[in-house]
Amino acid sequence: MSKIRVLSEQISNRIAAGEVIERPASVVKELVENSIDAGATRVNIVIEKAGSKLIAITDNGSGMDADDALLCLEPHATGKIREEADIDNILTLGFRGEAIPSIASVSRFTLRTRQADSPDGTEVIVNGGKAIKVEPTGCAPGTEIMVRDLFFNTPARKKFMRSDATEEKHIQEMVYRLALPYPEIAFELSIDGNRIFSSPAAPTLESRIATFFGKNFMNSMLPVDYCGEGIKVSGFTALHGFTRSSRREQRTFVNGRGVDAFGFYRGIQEGYDGMVEVGRFPPTVIFVELDPHDIDVNVHPAKREIRFRHEYKLSGVVAEAIRTALRRAPAPTVNIDPAISLRALLGASEITYERSTVEQPPLDLPVPEATPSKRDWYFNPDPMATNTIQPNEVATEVPPPLPQATLLPQSNPEYAPDPELPGSGQVKLLGFLDRCYLLAVAENGLLIVDQHAAHERVLFERLLNNSVKTVAQKLLLPITLELSRAETAFVEKNAEVFSKIGFDISPLSTNAILLSAIPASLKQENIGRVLRDTLSELVEGSGASRSALDTIARAACAAAVKAHDHLTLEEARGLLNQMSQCDLPFSCPHGRPTIINISIAELEKRFGRR
Repeated sequence: MSKIRVLSEQISNRIAAGEVIERPASVVKELVENSIDAGATRVNIVIEKAGSKLIAITDNGSGMDADDALLCLEPHATGKIREEADIDNILTLGFRGEAIPSIASVSRFTLRTRQADSPDGTEVIVNGGKAIKVEPTGCAPGTEIMVRDLFFNTPARKKFMRSDATEEKHIQEMVYRLALPYPEIAFELSIDGNRIFSSPAAPTLESRIATFFGKNFMNSMLPVDYCGEGIKVSGFTALHGFTRSSRREQRTFVNGRGVDAFGFYRGIQEGYDGMVEVGRFPPTVIFVELDPHDIDVNVHPAKREIRFRHEYKLSGVVAEAIRTALRRAPAPTVNIDPAISLRALLGASEITYERSTVEQPPLDLPVPEATPSKRDWYFNPDPMATNTIQPNEVATEVPPPLPQATLLPQSNPEYAPDPELPGSGQVKLLGFLDRCYLLAVAENGLLIVDQHAAHERVLFERLLNNSVKTVAQKLLLPITLELSRAETAFVEKNAEVFSKIGFDISPLSTNAILLSAIPASLKQENIGRVLRDTLSELVEGSGASRSALDTIARAACAAAVKAHDHLTLEEARGLLNQMSQCDLPFSCPHGRPTIINISIAELEKRFGRR
């Protein structure tokens, strides 16, 4: 008896649904792509309960007759490919003919459609892949599709859906990617009865970017317009210094299709080479137009990834397009109120700065031989001093450059007693290594302290302790942050937790918040960027198994002292003292060690004394 069988249409559609329909945002993508291909000039999207209850897409496109309304539910039925050669010249967004039957197989599916010259429309109702009703109906020209109870018959798939906030974020991002290449089409998105945005048709892209991401975002972008090697690159890219913590806001498009392509991202990175710090990503909205024969859009079931025939050529052209845009960037200008201090201005503008260890290089002047007067100066030879010039002395010595390992004076009566750490006893600070680690000696050996991990632990426990009694510092200039709806919703849902920790956050709209105060234990410098990055990570649900308080406190520790940050002697000793007061001082909130102890026994072994 043969072991190989041809799968039934219902089973094959369920398998295809597993490849094409990963989450509610996938449904939105496939249906809106069909609306765009149908020539729609208006697309309305309605979502209920993050898409699990309802996804409704209505357009005013060409519509279908009764025969096509049934044929579109057949596997691999498409009107966009006629012959094999068409696969190498695809200019439409959809073409595989899998989307609608796949969606209908895992939902309660309703299709209403009518062509403009037809007096009647057609309604088709499908339940889990089985057609249960087909009849004429009255409806407006175009197509309306309603997807209810997504994954109702595939509980395993439904179980893997994330929180409503996360799924809504994916839906909103998907609509951005679908609407940005087509500003001439009006888009409206509503979630749970709330209108998220209504973007009318516009002749240019700028107004759509401002509608989706805010005017501040648009004002921080540069136009891109470049042609080379038969490739046209257009759109917008970030000004110097405008970055995000992930690549999520690098939106890239090829022939009107939003794609993820490593060659594209490599070109962006090369274009900003040397201008962006490690781990930061400049936002982009960049479109590439090239010969469809030079790309393969049929390498991924959901058409999310594409393959380029000449990937490195694409990277080079994108990089040169960005470099050209940056060269043309105007010099930044700003009007400053003289009543506002420079420190407050820098803090509110999210600009970081670091005090130099040398305020002014030594002047090549002869050393006076006369008795010192009030106009004579010297450089403090203490290698850990800030090298400020002191009056009433003669210039006698200039300290050498700061070495990688800096030893501190063995004793100084100005400082408090040495701290004590559990299991180590009293700890004496020795110096710094590579401006990343504190070197200290204890009764049981040598301690190496990671200053960033240690400060994260201190901040984490302070924030948790602040939950009992709010300790906040008001910002002189409140900061307005433009966020996604999911991030704003997360803030509103956890408003009490943020308040307990010490944040004063007020919602301004569905896409913006006002930050007026922060925990007293956090630095004000760059706090806006830190909070934005924190919220971006939190809505992904990475801390779903923890309490909201614990999750927010862990993420807020991004404001901790970084590796290579300069610490003074007082700050380093203060950090050790704060660690000694922690309940769990030996690991950071993310599980990394804060201290490595090299015991006396280990040293004796290494030196051959044992």
